This record gives sequence, structure tokens and C-alpha cells, in this order.
Amino acid sequence: MGLPVSAQDTLSLERAVLLALEQEHGVLIARNEAEVADALATPGNAGLLPRLDATGRGTYNNQDTRLDFIEGIPDVEQSGVVSTALTGQVGLSYTVFNGMGNFASLQRSKLNAELADLQSRAQLEGTLTQVIALYFALAALDEDVAITQRILDISLDRFARQEGKAALGGAGRLDVLNAQVDLQADSTSFILAMERRARTARDLNVLLGRSPEEPVIVARVTNYAQGLDEERLVSEAMQYNVVVLSTMTRMRMAEADERIAKALRWPRLDLSASYGLSDQVNGVGIVLGTTTQGFNGGLTLSVPIYDGGRVNSQTKVAQLRAENAALSEQQARLQVERDVRNAFTTWSAQRKVMRIQQDAVSTAQLNFDRTRELFQSGQLTGLQFRQAQLDLANAERQFVVSGFDTKVSELQLLRVSGGLLATLGAAP
Repeated sequence: MGLPVSAQDTLSLERAVLLALEQEHGVLIARNEAEVADALATPGNAGLLPRLDATGRGTYNNQDTRLDFIEGIPDVEQSGVVSTALTGQVGLSYTVFNGMGNFASLQRSKLNAELADLQSRAQLEGTLTQVIALYFALAALDEDVAITQRILDISLDRFARQEGKAALGGAGRLDVLNAQVDLQADSTSFILAMERRARTARDLNVLLGRSPEEPVIVARVTNYAQGLDEERLVSEAMQYNVVVLSTMTRMRMAEADERIAKALRWPRLDLSASYGLSDQVNGVGIVLGTTTQGFNGGLTLSVPIYDGGRVNSQTKVAQLRAENAALSEQQARLQVERDVRNAFTTWSAQRKVMRIQQDAVSTAQLNFDRTRELFQSGQLTGLQFRQAQLDLANAERQFVVSGFDTKVSELQLLRVSGGLLATLGAAP
């Protein structure tokens, strides 16, 4: 079932990571959300810049008019009287002071953009973790298919030998049937292994934003990190872990909200200025036309005196949320430290298991080779040969699984310590 594979046909882990960065929908959506938050973090949206508006208006009236004047002035009654009015104005408005609430709003907007970037990074790390898990799961299944193929080949050879011996009278019919049963079981295992491999390949393709039926062959050679230090990883996690950074940002946002709420207690000073032009023409009346132009300006000072306690309530709520954010930040640090230490323990245990399983494969191979010699010489039964065959297959499978589990646990350790993206060469 194996086919020769050229190097360019193999999907490397680096290439899989690049495809996920470029094409995975969750990653693209998170990046767009981060760009939205960044676009909103401007001085203008925070109210720090003046507003300049130009307005214009024109009216036209055609009416029947009757004007009654005082004694001595004749009354006027006229149909189809036309009057027009044109006005235009350029106005400037600016909040000079509002208790520094606009500055706090700008800081909060920038922190919100920072949080969106961190959320984008968290989405990216989660996606890459899934990519890594599926990538190595597919590699493990490729090894499982190869192991199952070897078992099937051995069973085919055994069945052929037993049939040949039976034809020459050197083996009983029971030995042939036992070999056939084992061959059928191994054929079923091979079919199921291929089916699991196909499903996992489809899952990986979809996560990479590709067609589920895209052919995919992954590399089965794995390099392992050396010299990882638990205390250093804990220290790095406090600086780079996305959960810690997110809770710190939320804490600073809560502090900004508290300053915004407190600013409502301060007086507010608003500046307004405008330049306007007005031209009005009347078809009848004492004043037949009016034209005005010029500047207008003013300052408005508002002082909050009583609002039913709304400002006090908002300030108290903001203070409590700031306290909760600080507590959440402390909790996140403890949880991240726990996660790093647990991940380090898992990684260390997996490395030990991998070495033990490697020795187990060597032992099982020696046992199988010796058993095969004795079986072919007629000194052992088919049941004993079958057991040695299964022992070797199980040892090989466990070694493969432990090897890839070690790599996945290594990358999980780097993720919780904040170094996954740097290790994979992926920009957040």
C-alpha cells in the first residue's frame, strides 16, 4: 500500500502552520475584529478633537398674502407672493474640559484594541494547537497503517506457509484455519486504520482552510526540544502568557472606566463658534429683504448638582469592577503557574515513557524474531507465534503514540508559557 513520496509532496508542520495563518476562518475573523478595535482607538472617537460642521438651507414659498396695517397705512392683499430664504453656516464645537474623561476614554479605546490583539493571538494559538494535534495524530496514524501493513504481510506469509505445509501433509487443517482467522483479523485492522487515517486527514484539511479531499502526507520525523527549565518557563509565562496579559489589560480597562465615571462629577466646559450667512427675500411687506453675516461664539459651563445618585452608582460600580479585575489578574497568574507546572510534569513523564517504549520495541523485536525462527522450525505453535506478533505490533504502536504525544505535550508546554508562536515562527 505504500507509495514513494517526493519531498515536495510532504506537508511540513511549518507549511501547515502557514496555511492555518493564511486561510483558517477563525483566525481571519479574529484579525478583522482586532483591526476594528484598532480603528476605533482614535482621539476623535474619544472626544479629544473639535468638531467642524457646515450646514446650509434654502426655502421657497409661494402664498396668497393679506397684510393689515395700522391706520394710515393701506392694507395689502396679493396672490402668488414669492419669498425665499438662503442660510449657510460653518460651526465649531469642542469640549474644553470634562474632568479628563475624554483622555480616559482614549486610553480605554487603546486598551480595548490591545485586548482585541490578545484575543486574536489566543484564537491563533488555539487554532495552531489543533493543527499540531491533528498533524501529529495523522503522522501517528500513518505509522499505524505501516505497522498494520507489516502485520498483514506477516499473516499473509504465515497463511501461505500453512497452506503449503497442509498440502504436503506437514500441517493440520486447524493450523490453516487459525492462520486464516488471524489474516482476516489483520485485514480488518488494516481497513479500519486506513479509514481513521482518511477521517483525520479531512479534519486537518478543513482546519487549514483546504478542501477535505485534498491529498495530504505529513512528515513522520520529529525533533524534540532540549533543556527546557521549569522555573524559567514559569517566569516567561508571567510575561508572555496570553491569559495573564489579557487579565492585566482588562484590569487597566476597569481602572480607565473608574476614571471615566469619576469625571462625571466635574464641571463641563464646552466651546462653540460659528460663521453664518443668511439672505431672505420677501415678496410683500414692510421689509422686503434681509441679509446677515458674521461670527458667533460662546462658552457653556455645566456643573452637576444632583442627578438622583446616578453618578455615585456608576462610580461605585466602576470601583467594584476594578477590584474584581485586579482579583482576576491575581487568580490568572496562579492558574497559569499551575498550568505551566502541570504541563512540564506531563512533558517530563512523556519523555520517560517514550524512552521506555523505545526499549520495549527492541525487546519485542528480539522476541518476535526468535519466536518466528522457532515457529518456522515447528518448535512453537501458531498461537505462540501470534502472541509474539501482537506484542511487537503493540510495542511499536505504543512507541509511536508516546513519541508524538511527547511532541504535542512539548508544544502545549510552550503554549502555556507564552512561547508557542515564537517557536513555530508565527506572527500574532
